[in-house]
Amino acid sequence: MRTENLKRIILKMFGSREFYGYEVHRELASTKIEIGISRLYRVLTEMSRDGLLEGQWEKGQLGPRKRMYRLSQKGKKQRKKILSDAIATVHEFYSEYLLTLPARVNVITSICRLLSSKIDRKGEIAFISPTYSTIHEKILHDLHDEMPEAKIYFVKPASLSVDLKLDNLWFLNGTYDNIPLRDGYVDLAIVAEAPEKDSLEKSLREWYRVVSEGGTLAIVMPTILVREYDDPLSIGDFIEKYEHEVSEKGYYMEAQALKALLGKLFHEVKEKQIVHITIFSASKPHLPHR
Repeated sequence: MRTENLKRIILKMFGSREFYGYEVHRELASTKIEIGISRLYRVLTEMSRDGLLEGQWEKGQLGPRKRMYRLSQKGKKQRKKILSDAIATVHEFYSEYLLTLPARVNVITSICRLLSSKIDRKGEIAFISPTYSTIHEKILHDLHDEMPEAKIYFVKPASLSVDLKLDNLWFLNGTYDNIPLRDGYVDLAIVAEAPEKDSLEKSLREWYRVVSEGGTLAIVMPTILVREYDDPLSIGDFIEKYEHEVSEKGYYMEAQALKALLGKLFHEVKEKQIVHITIFSASKPHLPHR
């Protein structure tokens, strides 16, 4: 086995645990990885020299001193990167799986049908997101298919490049709290996820501003970010939770608190969960608050 692969295995084996060299040898053997003890100690020494491990000598009760190891901050950071890389790979395949499901069981198609059913076929739609992914592309394609006569405005940062050509799609440079559309212009505003708590209320007022009197605001986000979870998590929920924590794109906010904020601006607020996605829809704006 290559030394770099062996180092990765050792980092994965021991998170917050302290360990002796012979424990590493025993655990490797239990997974059918055979390695000479002298080579193992050379690898551990190299990992210590590289700053991945910290160690201290402990006096043995009956024998010679033993060296106790633990992951350093650098080692923990490297271990987290191993996990995040693995999760990114799984999420990529999982997203592909979701996107290729037939329409009758496709999560994104179900969401788009639910949202498009609330507005006129020739309505105005704003899709607001600071990022772009295959899931966002699927949402835009499905909205196009469901409402080919509607006008869809993708509000995104100027720095975000998107190569997507749909005959009813226009790109607007903007942010969550700065949307270049006039008051009461759209029949449906779809927000992908949401900003951090500190800027949420300001953004909510901007979304509210652009929604028409008979329009709807829809916030679409992973359920893990708005609902308390019970351990053990499902693999899908674990991936969503870990990815949002690592990337710092997401945050946890109790669903009731978000609904209360929406209730300050809209008369009617609803929540619906579709698989691992939760949709908060708000309609009948309090127009005097504009």
